[in-house]
Amino acid sequence: MQAATSTYPSLAEINHEMARRHHLEFMQLTWQRSDPFIVGRHTRAICERIDAAIAAYRRGESTFLITAVPFRHGKSDLISRYLPPKFLGEFPDSDVMLATYAADLADDLSRFARRIVQSPEYQGVFPGIGLAGDSAAVSRWGIAGHTGGMAAIGLGGAMTGRGYSLGIVDDYLKNRQDAESKVIRDRIWDSFTNDFLTRRAPESISIVLATPWHTDDLIGRAIKAKASNPLFPQFEVIRFPAFDDAYQTGTLFPERFDRAWYDAQRASLGTYGTASLLQCDPQPRSGNMLKTDKVQIEATAPDGLRWVRAWDLASTVKEVIKSDPDYTAGCLMAVEYRDHVPHVWIKDVVRGRWEAPERDRRIVQLAQMDGPGVRVGTESVAGYKDTHTRIKEILAGIRSVEAIVPAGDKLVRVSPLEPIFEAGNVHLLLGEWNQAFLQECSEFPSGSHDDQVDAMSGAWEMAARRRVPHVAYVGAA
Repeated sequence: MQAATSTYPSLAEINHEMARRHHLEFMQLTWQRSDPFIVGRHTRAICERIDAAIAAYRRGESTFLITAVPFRHGKSDLISRYLPPKFLGEFPDSDVMLATYAADLADDLSRFARRIVQSPEYQGVFPGIGLAGDSAAVSRWGIAGHTGGMAAIGLGGAMTGRGYSLGIVDDYLKNRQDAESKVIRDRIWDSFTNDFLTRRAPESISIVLATPWHTDDLIGRAIKAKASNPLFPQFEVIRFPAFDDAYQTGTLFPERFDRAWYDAQRASLGTYGTASLLQCDPQPRSGNMLKTDKVQIEATAPDGLRWVRAWDLASTVKEVIKSDPDYTAGCLMAVEYRDHVPHVWIKDVVRGRWEAPERDRRIVQLAQMDGPGVRVGTESVAGYKDTHTRIKEILAGIRSVEAIVPAGDKLVRVSPLEPIFEAGNVHLLLGEWNQAFLQECSEFPSGSHDDQVDAMSGAWEMAARRRVPHVAYVGAA
């Protein structure tokens, strides 16, 4: 008697079918990392929204989606790494385009997506879907026997000749410096609207996923554009703030990060950074940046600190002959880390409206007083290259002098100090200079002078980066 053949699907067949139907199950089955796949409330919500977008695409409908998620919460895994292989498995004749702020980051994401397609787990879900023989380049690869494939580019890069049915923009800004630059925000917006969106097919899925940085960044502009122009793609916006009373624990992803991690990030970022990078709801700056009410006045500093002196030089004609001339200012600072949280110690701030000979004499005098461990750096850009050369001459044989090229404008350079002031982690050694320094800090950036603040930000830049032990920085107003 011949044995009966079962008509029921195997467990593997059930798992493969669930992975084809649901993005969350697809990720779980094809997970390629050594660390476990951790699921949070945002993970489920985003995966369900992806499922709905794919179903709409199958019906011939387009989806426009903005997903705002805090940093380190797996957004790139959910969409940039795992969605392209899933989409191409279902629609191997369609095209995927992935764009980020830099081509090398886009290539890294594309390389990972390609690796998923090559995995045995993926072949179990989508048998017969594999890479085309000429798919060696990570920036562009295709599906064997089909017309579809994936292209990875940097925003602003050439998109001519490429199109997408699934288009993803992931992390369009690199850092705070870029976010605060209107020139860079304009460039990104132009690339998004003039290049990226024009490459979409009649039926498509367009997704922007990022941790928002600024009220006027790509997400902010897309929200304003859809409100003011009904013909602009009507992006649906889903946000996942890090802190919310609606969460059982008060935080978004307790499965991965404990409350202490979230609180430490909030303390590090301050109010302005927290609103954007954690709460995904950027706010305009209000009032002055540096909150001085929590600054601590100390009698002594801890032993073993590495001190740096930073100078901001009023050296141009405009700065020294105007009705209220700028100051030359020097700040002596050290940075102490307590459980990875920075505390800024400022021992001394000097300032004066000195002609060049007197200014040079005082710089030499303070270099000698600060001791042999302190070196001097001067800003060596634009109109300050001559000043750099001059400081090298007067300190020849006394201290070495380094050329410094500051990153960003004044606001960008001061922004790392904003949360440190807000957290009460700025310590001043008691001195006659305290009042004038705190007054200028409290008025920045709207005050009439910012020389002491500029000297402080230069000192922070050198001390925090630990480029060399005991470095003094000479900058320009």
